[in-house]
Amino acid sequence: MRSTLLTLVALALTTATLPSLAVAQGDPALSDLDQATEEARSVLQTERKTIVAQGLALSVAEEKAFWPVYDRYMAELKVAGDLRLKVITEYAASYDDLSDDTARELLANSLKYQEKILDIRKSYVRKFRQVLPEIKLARFYQIENKIDAITTFVLAREIPLVPAAPTSQPIAPPGRQ
Repeated sequence: MRSTLLTLVALALTTATLPSLAVAQGDPALSDLDQATEEARSVLQTERKTIVAQGLALSVAEEKAFWPVYDRYMAELKVAGDLRLKVITEYAASYDDLSDDTARELLANSLKYQEKILDIRKSYVRKFRQVLPEIKLARFYQIENKIDAITTFVLAREIPLVPAAPTSQPIAPPGRQ
């Protein structure tokens, strides 16, 4: 249990680098933001897989069936994660002069990211059910939720709120002035 906790802390600390990478986008002193981001994501993926392996304690037969499905699942989550990274990067780039239009687009993409993640998770329940007993399947999704909660917490802690915009006005519903 202690090693799992240490791994979770390492995951949280590694996740904390993502906002810094996004903010660093405008800094020409940093040679390759994309490479640094991919390295951070690779570390996260390795840590995540370690946590899942420790948490599930799969038999040899379960491992043989589970990991190929898991790898496909993670590949799909990574593609969806590209949208999250885009939102963070665009937010960081526009933070000082955020417009209503940009804020609207960022919110729409953030919600789209969350929807994609949920869709992927739902679509894989059936696939994981074919290779895991129900109790381990439930445990796997609990582990996933805990890892995501930590990641979300770290990102929320590191990414500042949208700055107040006193000139920004709510959009009136159609037909109302």
